[in-house]
Amino acid sequence: MTTKSWLKATCGRTIGRWIVREPFDRVVVLCYHSIHSTKPFRSAAPSLFDSQLCWLKEHCDVIRFSEVAKASRVARNRPAVALTFDDGYLDNYEQAFPLLQKHGIPATFFLTVGLLEKHSAITARFQRLMHSSYEDIRPLEWSQVREMRNAGMEIGTHTFSHPNLARLSPEAVEVELKRSKDIMEQRLGEPVTLMAYPFGKPGRHFRDETTQIAAATSYEYAAMVLFRAVSPRDSRFGIPRFFTTNDDLSKLSAKIFGAWDLLGLWQAKVPLPIARLVSPLDFCV
Repeated sequence: MTTKSWLKATCGRTIGRWIVREPFDRVVVLCYHSIHSTKPFRSAAPSLFDSQLCWLKEHCDVIRFSEVAKASRVARNRPAVALTFDDGYLDNYEQAFPLLQKHGIPATFFLTVGLLEKHSAITARFQRLMHSSYEDIRPLEWSQVREMRNAGMEIGTHTFSHPNLARLSPEAVEVELKRSKDIMEQRLGEPVTLMAYPFGKPGRHFRDETTQIAAATSYEYAAMVLFRAVSPRDSRFGIPRFFTTNDDLSKLSAKIFGAWDLLGLWQAKVPLPIARLVSPLDFCV
C-alpha cells in the first residue's frame, strides 16, 4: 500500500471519525467524471451509480452546486449533497443522465469546451491523460448538453483546454476562462456562471490570482478538489469537492458524514515538497 493509500484508509476508518461533531449538519460536493462499466478511469459503473443515487435520496438532501454556498449557512438535520461531473464525456449523457432522471436528482456538468468543440490537440491530450482511446474520451454533443440543461441539469465550464492553471500566466488563465465561457454561452444561449478548475487542488493546480481572474470574468461559483465538507467561510471561488472513485456505499457515506475530512486538512496544509512525495502525479500535469 502506498503512503497516499494508507493515509486515505486511516482517515476513512479511524482518525477521521473522531473529529466530526455534527455529521448531519454538513454540505458536501461530490466530483464524478465517467459513468461506465469498463472504462479504466470510470468514477462508477452504472449499477454502482444507481445504488449511490438510491442511498443519497434516502439519507441526504440532494441540491444543485449553485445552492451549496447558501446551504452551508443553514442549519439542517441531514447532510446536503451536490453532484458534479467534470470533463464532459459522452457517457454522462448515455449512462449518468438517465439515472439522474430516474431518481429525480439534479447534477452539475463542468465541460471542457475545447473537447466538446473537437479541437484535435485537446482531444489528443485527453487521450494521453486518460491513457485511453478516442472512443473512451468521446465528448458530449452540444445538442445533448442543451437537452440535459432543459431537463434541469446545471452546466458550467471546465476551461477550454483543461490545463494546469497554476502553470499559466495571468493572461493565459484569462484566455482559458473567458474563451470557454464565451463559446458555451453562444452554444447554450444563456449566461454561464459556474466553473471548475482542472485537476482542482489549490496551490498545485490553481492559485489565489486564478480565483481573482474567475471573479473578474463574471463567474459566480468555482469548484476545486479538497476532501472535506463545505464551510460557511469558504470563498465562492474555492468550493471543495470529494473525488468519487468506484466508492461503495460505506466509503461514500464515510465521505459524506465526515470520516475523510482529515485528509482535506492534510491536502490544504501539507508543504508542497512533502505533497510531491506523497502525490507526485499531482505535479505532472
